[in-house]
Amino acid sequence: MVEPIDDFERDLREELTARDAPEGFADRLMARVAQEHGARERMRWLTLPVRRWAAATALVAVVTAGVGAQHEREQRRQGEEARAQVMLALRIAGTTLREVERTISNQPGRQGGGAGTRNQKED
Repeated sequence: MVEPIDDFERDLREELTARDAPEGFADRLMARVAQEHGARERMRWLTLPVRRWAAATALVAVVTAGVGAQHEREQRRQGEEARAQVMLALRIAGTTLREVERTISNQPGRQGGGAGTRNQKED
C-alpha cells in the first residue's frame, strides 16, 4: 500500500521541478512591466501640477490670512487712537464748561448765591 505522505511528496517534487517558461512569457512580462511603469509615470506627471497648485493655493491662503490679520490690527489701532482723541476732547469740553460755569456764577449782579453777589450785598 502507498502511503498518502509518499503521494504528497511525489506530487510536490513534480510541481517543484524546474520547467521552461511558456513561449513568449518573457515578452509578455516585459510588456506588462513597461505598461505599468508608463502608467505610473503618467500619474506622476498628473499629480505634480496638482501638488504645485495645492502649494500655491496654500501659500495664497496664508498670505491672505496674514494681510487680513494685519488689517484688523491696524483697524484696532486706529479705533483706539480715535477713542483716546474723543476722551481728550471730552475732558477739554468738561474743563471748559466748568470754567464757563464758574465765570457765570462769579459775575456781579447775578442773583442766586454766587460769590460776586454776596460781596455786593455786604457793601
